[in-house]
Amino acid sequence: MYQCTFYINKKIIILENQEIILKYIQDNPGLTQAQITHRLEIPQSTVKYHLLTLVKEEKIFSEKLFKTHYFKNGIDNNLKIKSCINNNNNLKIIMEVCLQERSLEEIAISCEISKSMASKRLQVLEALGAIKKVKLEKKIKFCKN
Repeated sequence: MYQCTFYINKKIIILENQEIILKYIQDNPGLTQAQITHRLEIPQSTVKYHLLTLVKEEKIFSEKLFKTHYFKNGIDNNLKIKSCINNNNNLKIIMEVCLQERSLEEIAISCEISKSMASKRLQVLEALGAIKKVKLEKKIKFCKN
């Protein structure tokens, strides 16, 4: 079992896995299971177990946005959007490109990714409410919401 030791007012406080994971999500909302596993260096199966337990105990909630992201309960929607984008460099790059109206093809070229990958990332950003589709004549363009 992994433990983390903190010193507060000269008292030793030992946090166990579930507490470590909960605190990390509270401080870093919008991470995926893989990101939490990698950053905390706790085994994947342990992280998965505690995430399921924390969701079941309603201490956190998960939201499927292409991948499942974890948030503290009561998080402000704008903070949720911002944290998801900041925790994923690929989404951050697409958001920068979408400051001006762009087509799927223009976004893919600008980001040097396939149209399929651009489409998946745009779906996540759209589900978050960070971007919107704008239909101009027969073309669909994307821009910041």
